[in-house]
Amino acid sequence: MPKRKGSLQKKSAPRKKLKQEAGAASTHTEDTQQQTAQNSVIAPPVATATPSIVQQEGKDAPVPTPVSEESAQFSSIEPPLVVEAASIGHHEGGETVEASTSDPLAPATAEDVEKKTILDPDTLMRIFYEVIIHGPSNIIPGNFGTPWHFAGYKQFIINCSGRATLRSVCKQWADLIADEINLWRDIHIDGRRIPSPPKCWREGGGPDPKNYEDPPEGEVSDLRVVDIVGEMPRAALSVERSRESPINLVLVDPTYDPDPYFLEPGRAYLPRPGMLDFLQAVMDKPMAASLSISTEDVHFVKDLLDPGVYLSERSVDKAEMEGLTDAKKISLACDGDQSDHFDLSTLPPSGADNFNGVRTRTQRLIEEANAIEHGRLRKKFKVWPKLHTLRICTRDEDFLIYDHERCALPSERAPALRHLELDLHSEHKLWLWTFPYPQLTHLTLATEEPSVILLGIISRCISLESLSITLRHHDPEVEPTLTVEPIVLSLLKKLSVQIDAASTEYRLLLDHISTPCLQSLEVITRRIYQAPPFIHLLRRSGCQLRELRLDFSSTDVDDKFNLRELLYFVAPTVESLAIQSGKIAGPWLEEFSAPNLQNVAVLCFGIEKKVSNGKKVEDIYGAAHDIALYVLQWAEKWMNGATEVEKSKRRIEFLAGPAPSMAGYTNGNDVLYGTSVYGRCESAPSPDTVRRMVSRIRAIGGNIDLRWTTVRRFTTQQKMDWFTQIQKDEPRPRGVNMMQRW
Repeated sequence: MPKRKGSLQKKSAPRKKLKQEAGAASTHTEDTQQQTAQNSVIAPPVATATPSIVQQEGKDAPVPTPVSEESAQFSSIEPPLVVEAASIGHHEGGETVEASTSDPLAPATAEDVEKKTILDPDTLMRIFYEVIIHGPSNIIPGNFGTPWHFAGYKQFIINCSGRATLRSVCKQWADLIADEINLWRDIHIDGRRIPSPPKCWREGGGPDPKNYEDPPEGEVSDLRVVDIVGEMPRAALSVERSRESPINLVLVDPTYDPDPYFLEPGRAYLPRPGMLDFLQAVMDKPMAASLSISTEDVHFVKDLLDPGVYLSERSVDKAEMEGLTDAKKISLACDGDQSDHFDLSTLPPSGADNFNGVRTRTQRLIEEANAIEHGRLRKKFKVWPKLHTLRICTRDEDFLIYDHERCALPSERAPALRHLELDLHSEHKLWLWTFPYPQLTHLTLATEEPSVILLGIISRCISLESLSITLRHHDPEVEPTLTVEPIVLSLLKKLSVQIDAASTEYRLLLDHISTPCLQSLEVITRRIYQAPPFIHLLRRSGCQLRELRLDFSSTDVDDKFNLRELLYFVAPTVESLAIQSGKIAGPWLEEFSAPNLQNVAVLCFGIEKKVSNGKKVEDIYGAAHDIALYVLQWAEKWMNGATEVEKSKRRIEFLAGPAPSMAGYTNGNDVLYGTSVYGRCESAPSPDTVRRMVSRIRAIGGNIDLRWTTVRRFTTQQKMDWFTQIQKDEPRPRGVNMMQRW
């Protein structure tokens, strides 16, 4: 019999209720304090009278400043000091507009305030866009460190705190922001910020959400109390401000486990309070243009996209799953089942059109049955007419969720879908999802499916222009049951391949595709021996590559990979070259002459340790020093032979990072990108020999950016703070795997 982990007798129910009420009441005060502490960058408009003040975003409660690193970084507006404001009864879209009544000056009209405003509306709008919409902030050379997958689950596009602060300055600013649709169309809902009531699971009741019940009196589940309110009201306000234009919606953990320490396999999740009502209002008006979901609850995603997914004909039992051939799996993923396709126009007319005069009891029963069937089919075959981008990221920390149901979103129900990103947990099979692959132009796949399945799906993508694929399969002993034919991706212009598997099974995919129109290639692997097949891919395709990105993490490049051969092959057409690695052996830039080359970025994790007086200290003259001098000597020749116009277009970036020996038993780039508990990288002076070379290149008109780093180790308290921040940013694991992070 499953047992609960941890005691539930911790706090009384009345005490928790009082805490939640107190948290909700104090939210506005906390929000004001957080915003007032922000750095002042943009001054409010100058006026003789105190400007009108707009209440924070939200209809039912004030909206707090988002508790996230991003909001703290991008919020840069200090609200004006306001004395004792009182409502004057003006309402705008559910928000109360208030004005100060304690100012000794005479009240000014809106026209007076506008005349005394320093900035015109166009300038203000440019400032609003700069503050509210988060643009790319990566300053690492070559844009390394930028996630290959969608990062919007953690990095909000809209700075809600900054938007709320700007709207609180005056009524003119509030009206300008309210009328700008683009400042409201990107909606991010983090379910972890929505207070969700704990429940208790009744044993032996089956995997039904109705099996949950309220905790007994005085017993409260050990859930973290969330004192933040306003997530759903703010989302509803954004929908209202978007004026029924297509929206971009991001959902993080839209459901939750109300009894996380009760180990009952197959238990259902519950939707966050207000989530279903919000989604119903949004989806009824075909407004979703982009939908991104990150969750452990794969069932929620499937039922949202394909209502009625739990009908008996959609379930695939374990024995049937194990008996499916590769060809059948590919067919299910690309074509689906016959029951997945249905044309609503072929439905028979309702009973009201068939009968005239007084209806008999039998006729009324037939009409009612037809109405029920029509409603069921229309719910089952829901259409997403404007959805052009769909992203799904599933996480499953343990065995509590079963995934045996199919989900179908064929072309007749998603006619506009062009961009699909799937990052699926190992227990969530790719072929249990049916999508219109032939109409896709952008595809991202990160699964543990073998290459034969991936090739079968990619072969159906006849319109594909961009492909990002992660190869994770670790079972090379299983022989494919399907003969693989060569595939020509005739329209593909961008290819990104990340190899996470340690086996050689990945070669099956690389050896069976050709990309004659490829312009951009990105290779991501920490095993240098996995790179040679890409040279064969380029030779076989005969493409003219313009961008080449090689991400080897902090792995040393040795003779297992002929980097010089690859550069020689792409030299006639390449315009951008970026390499991230450890030490690079051999004369890899020898005779490298690229007439169209404009941007070169090299990240070398080669700063090592040396022994001095019996102690290991940092050695800035390690392998990174030698690589830097080698690259700079080549760059000097590259700049010397260029015209003034060519020099103005050419740019060199070099960053020296710590080698693994300096990074505390982790990769050097983990320290550089802030994902290591060992410490962080800081800027440091480069060696004198390197600085002199940089000066020589700049003297001849070369555009060069060189950075040297050093490692600052964390103290014990900083390590504890780092772990605390990780726990805040990432979902709490469930069940037995409590220490695993997604």
